[in-house]
Amino acid sequence: MKLFLFFLFLSFSTFSISQSRYEKAIVSPNEIKDIINYEKSFSDNDSIPPPKDSLWFRYIPGSRNVLFTAPHATSQIRNGSIKQPDGGTGSLAVILNKLKNVPVLVTTYLSPSDPNYYDDNDFKRKLSQIVDSIKPIIVIDLHGSNPVRPYDVDFGTLNGLSFLGRKDLFDSLSYELSSNSLENQSLNFFSASTNQTITKFLYNKNIPCIQLEINSNYLSPDEGNIYSQKTAQLLQALLRFIEDVY
Repeated sequence: MKLFLFFLFLSFSTFSISQSRYEKAIVSPNEIKDIINYEKSFSDNDSIPPPKDSLWFRYIPGSRNVLFTAPHATSQIRNGSIKQPDGGTGSLAVILNKLKNVPVLVTTYLSPSDPNYYDDNDFKRKLSQIVDSIKPIIVIDLHGSNPVRPYDVDFGTLNGLSFLGRKDLFDSLSYELSSNSLENQSLNFFSASTNQTITKFLYNKNIPCIQLEINSNYLSPDEGNIYSQKTAQLLQALLRFIEDVY
């Protein structure tokens, strides 16, 4: 009888563990359509200076204390030349704000000063005001990587310093991305330690931050169905990460 109960318990435990691997999908086609529509606005303005008396970035507040930034959502000027945007990062931030009410800071027009290369600009000053006000538990700085990169995502962490002891947050982000098919993960290919990056800026303010370099194949849903699925997987991973934090 004891042996029978033992195997019954073992079978039930195994079933429970296996069941816990499965979660209901939380991203629908409508969210991907929204991302495509949001991105049209970014792409239409990405090389245009802002209208007179307007800002070249936008802060959308939220009730949660996970902040997402997209400093290359539009083109930026660096060393006198215009650098191309990290397409898809701005629209990704906006949909995260819509779905999870996280605060986001994104560029919206041509940036006269690259916010991930220089500190002396209005974007960084606004970022400083935001983090001083809301005191985020972590900042995720969104970037796009060339689609030929061998990784799905690369984590820039100042070689392990930028999350300031909150390795649990880093592990959670890595886990959710991996669980949603972004399994090929690189660490510090772009470490965020060169130039005046967002990550370095926040590290110096004692705010945990991770520079998340995303292969652009996951940021191009308008390219076709397989790319839409990749974007949905990325979005779902970040939504679940936000929930994990809470």
